[in-house]
Amino acid sequence: MLSHFEKNIPKEINHWNGKSFSILYKHYWECLLQYAASFIRDPYAREEIVQELFVHLYTTSSRLTINTSLSSYLFVALRNKIFNYMRSQAVYKKHVTTAGREKLANNDNNNVEQSINLMELEKEISFSLDHMSEKCKEVYVLHEQEACTVKKISTILNRPVDTVEKQLRKAVYLLRDHLREKRIVEYKN
Repeated sequence: MLSHFEKNIPKEINHWNGKSFSILYKHYWECLLQYAASFIRDPYAREEIVQELFVHLYTTSSRLTINTSLSSYLFVALRNKIFNYMRSQAVYKKHVTTAGREKLANNDNNNVEQSINLMELEKEISFSLDHMSEKCKEVYVLHEQEACTVKKISTILNRPVDTVEKQLRKAVYLLRDHLREKRIVEYKN
């Protein structure tokens, strides 16, 4: 005995109209969605795949021939779409993982290079500070390493503010000159 659904859907899919598809959609939507849920956790992806199946049926109905029952056809077609989705997800994840590894490797190389450059820079700054006058060195260290303001340095060292400013400018000039000479840092003036 034919169900109400089967009575209202023509046997030949190429004779289907909008009403036939609407009936088909309402009848199979939930059970196809539940079937998809047994493979895919993401509810949005499930809905998208089932929707894609219906769109495919609608757009290809004029040249489509179904040799099995409609129900069997829908579930097999959905299963194939799900497998294609899972395959594409696996390929996507593989590419993301590969790209992540490459980026991490590049970052590691950059980090090693940056560490070497930083160590070289620190060595040259230390060398330059060792060859400055003690007064310039004190001012520079308090300003750059201790983050003291010129006023605070003036108070700490008991020197006039303008003297501290001059000594800081001289220390920076000597440091830049030394680093330029060593070609570690290029400053644009």
